[in-house]
Amino acid sequence: MKHDPERHAAAYLAGLVRGARRRMFERHIVNCEDCWREVDLGRKGRSVAESARELAPQALRDRVRMAVETVSPRRRRARWIFGAGALLIAGLVLATSVLVPEREPREIEAVLAAFRDRPAGSAVQPQLPPRLGSLELVDSDRATLEGIETVVHTYVDPSGDEVVVFVADKQWPVASGARHDNAGDTWSVEKDELVLICIDEPAPSLVVGDDPHDVELAAYALRP
Repeated sequence: MKHDPERHAAAYLAGLVRGARRRMFERHIVNCEDCWREVDLGRKGRSVAESARELAPQALRDRVRMAVETVSPRRRRARWIFGAGALLIAGLVLATSVLVPEREPREIEAVLAAFRDRPAGSAVQPQLPPRLGSLELVDSDRATLEGIETVVHTYVDPSGDEVVVFVADKQWPVASGARHDNAGDTWSVEKDELVLICIDEPAPSLVVGDDPHDVELAAYALRP
């Protein structure tokens, strides 16, 4: 396969690379300066864009979207559509309209960190079913995340991908840039290549994973 840092980084950031190929690319970028630079630039651009997106005036957001859509396919290529350049340019334009970006709640930051590096906790009796569709419960631990007492339920799908459900003793704060459903009792957001869905019933729960289908499946199965 031809080594194309722009194309490979764009596909990685867009979530188009999964499973073994994703893990192989993640090992590759540790030793490849070009690919690492493209991924790092894309992540920074996405972070700026997400922090400014919800606060920017609608008219400005429409102008940015129109500018992206009207660039010829030859010029924008995969990198312009998904890659680092588009994310960084759009993020900087949106950020000029926002003096103070929306701050991420510390509890949400703690959940993101806990998904990647599970904190030491004590094993407890699970509060959730042993299966959520095709997802199987493999572990349940108690942890405290920024003052919130949480039972951390880890599920895996048949391919080994994880979905973690953080069940709290009180309501989770809303993540920056979150989208609410029509009823307003759930919200969802993408953060650092992870998908988060929050549901309040039957208990305040954050469903987190890197596979949108698995996260949506778990959240749907948990709803009363």
